[in-house]
Amino acid sequence: MRIFKKCSIIIIFFGALIVNAQKKTVNFEVNYRQYYCGGARPSEEIMANLNKLKPYSYQSIIIISSKGKVDSVKTNENGEVKINLKPGKYKAFEAWRYYKKIPADFSIGDFDIVCLKTEWKKEIKEIIITVKEIKVIDKNEIIYTCPWNTPCILDSRRPPVAE
Repeated sequence: MRIFKKCSIIIIFFGALIVNAQKKTVNFEVNYRQYYCGGARPSEEIMANLNKLKPYSYQSIIIISSKGKVDSVKTNENGEVKINLKPGKYKAFEAWRYYKKIPADFSIGDFDIVCLKTEWKKEIKEIIITVKEIKVIDKNEIIYTCPWNTPCILDSRRPPVAE
């Protein structure tokens, strides 16, 4: 009986090692771009600064496997992600998209729902892990827009435009 218990423990231990050995460490950066929202015409310096990618710092990223398994990870100060994943295909989403929230301080009635459903499906990265390689493919850029230009906002909720 003791031999059976020892063998069982050894088998479980080695099985756990094999399962963890199959995972690969995936590293990637998440950045965003920001639009100009001021009233006056921006200087070339301001526009050049806005066109630079900025790190998506301290934000939650939702990772979904092709089998539907969900995991989350937080970016560091440089917008970097480090996560261990098994071989397979994954999609990375901004948290607001995965949780089907609205992207600004508005009510749901301010948005075209059909359009929002399309926005919620937009992943920011696709991750493909095989035994030999790891591919991280950029899919949709994260863009911070002005509140009145938030994707899917109804025209009736936009402020009037100066002529």
